[in-house]
Amino acid sequence: MFLFLLFLLPSFWWLIGSGYFNMHDDLQVMRVFEMDKCLADGQIPCRWTPDMEWGYGQPMFNYYSAFPYYLGSFLRMVVPLTYLGTVKTLFLLSFVIAAFGMYKLASQFWGKTGGVLSAILFTYAPYHAVDVYVRGALSEVFALSLLPWMLCFSYKLIKNYSLNNFIGTTISIALILTTHNISTMIYAPVTLIWCLFWVIVERKVKALFPLSFAGLLGVGLASFFVIPALIEQNIIQTNLLTTDYYDFRGHFVTLKQLFISRVWGDGPSIYGDADNLSFQVGWPNWWLGVVAVSNAAYLAVKKKIEPHKIFLIGTLCLFTIFFTFMTHQRSLFIWNLIPNLDFVQFPWRFLGPSMFFLAFFAGSISLSKNLITKSFIIFMIPLSIVLNFKYFIPINYSRKVTDEAKLSGKAFELQQKSALYDYLPFTVKYPPQSKAFSDPKIISGDLSVGQFSKSSDSFTFSADVYLPSEVEIPIMYFPGWEVFVDGKKQQVQVHGDNGLISISFDTGQHQVYGHFGNTKIRNVANAITILFFGAFLLTMVVGSLYETNKGKNI
Repeated sequence: MFLFLLFLLPSFWWLIGSGYFNMHDDLQVMRVFEMDKCLADGQIPCRWTPDMEWGYGQPMFNYYSAFPYYLGSFLRMVVPLTYLGTVKTLFLLSFVIAAFGMYKLASQFWGKTGGVLSAILFTYAPYHAVDVYVRGALSEVFALSLLPWMLCFSYKLIKNYSLNNFIGTTISIALILTTHNISTMIYAPVTLIWCLFWVIVERKVKALFPLSFAGLLGVGLASFFVIPALIEQNIIQTNLLTTDYYDFRGHFVTLKQLFISRVWGDGPSIYGDADNLSFQVGWPNWWLGVVAVSNAAYLAVKKKIEPHKIFLIGTLCLFTIFFTFMTHQRSLFIWNLIPNLDFVQFPWRFLGPSMFFLAFFAGSISLSKNLITKSFIIFMIPLSIVLNFKYFIPINYSRKVTDEAKLSGKAFELQQKSALYDYLPFTVKYPPQSKAFSDPKIISGDLSVGQFSKSSDSFTFSADVYLPSEVEIPIMYFPGWEVFVDGKKQQVQVHGDNGLISISFDTGQHQVYGHFGNTKIRNVANAITILFFGAFLLTMVVGSLYETNKGKNI
């Protein structure tokens, strides 16, 4: 165990200690900060983030990956971490979870040595470094780290039912569903094929029941997030997520970039092949993939390998080829064929599952039980680290960055105005181009406003109205916002190109209260999660009693 952790250390060394580094998606600190605000205000589950869109607010967590940020807020509750430290800890955990998950999965088939080889190859694949140290894609890399656990638990559940395997399958499914939407879309068919493969190989048709029940529970637990994210897409401008820069047609990768180039940089993905960003499959990863296939073929000819393992290696190899192919221009016909695939946005995102399956089946080299193979693996493990550890060093790192610097002044405003086109409500014509005004703004009439305050899910103020008037609130309207004037619910009005909440008044003194709540769909989704959480707990209790009594009978 200690030696294994020592092998992993170079991958996350720069996540330990003070300081921070630049990344493409430099909103990780902001998202944990916003999640903290939600939980402090009792907005559970968190859906509306008040400081985004220049301070006008955004329904980010109604649609965007939620679990890593809930985990980040939980970590801050139990450990005195800074926001910077929390984000780096989450990235660090993603490395550790991924490595141990791959080891647990691969060692089921290739033994401990093969498991270690697969885990090292998975950890030190260059795209893994791209996701963490260049893109800062916390949700994507977290989903990738959970994938081996989901496949491992589902395989063990099929092979030999136990309560632990059932719980592991359920939880891993729920976590992936709430971690990254695009990854969920990619992993779903893979998981289905994986499960059907083992049901057939193990001849365990009866395993379909606990497997399906675990899947149902997992979806049910994630319903608070999944259902609104799917059904409420009609109230945001989803077209903005797949056009202009986010049009997948401009982000295909060349064969040279995949297999030959060792270019490394922190530039953006651009049209053509002059990206200052790495899209390599990785050395020695693809070399070992070739060796693994050749080794499997040799063992098959010599009849020194079980047939199902030959099929497994072949299937994993095909998965690797397919996902790598999906990054290349030649796969355009598939992109045009599959509905909603354009939401993946960047074809090179398929390098994630590609590196996973390549590392997985490359560990099968250890099936050759001879001294030469063992020596070869012992040599390749450190070589994998040596060839790639330089990618796991942030290009722009400063020990001087602090929470205060990140969450104040221009740095804070830069985060506020990032992702302006994400999840824009359908009532917005143009995203805001300047910081939100601090108090309600008079549109017409004559009044004075006092004691305006705003939280993550509410606002209040008083108004002395001298003439019939209308005011604009510095909050972008999104279904769920309700307005009460003198305790009476008012019809919410939307004003201006930015789609802000407005309120009309008659003369007199008024007290105004605004609250962000749940739509009917969100209420149903929350209720389903609560119901399934109860069912999950009941299943754990009944399953535990059953296993206890079964042990006594034996």
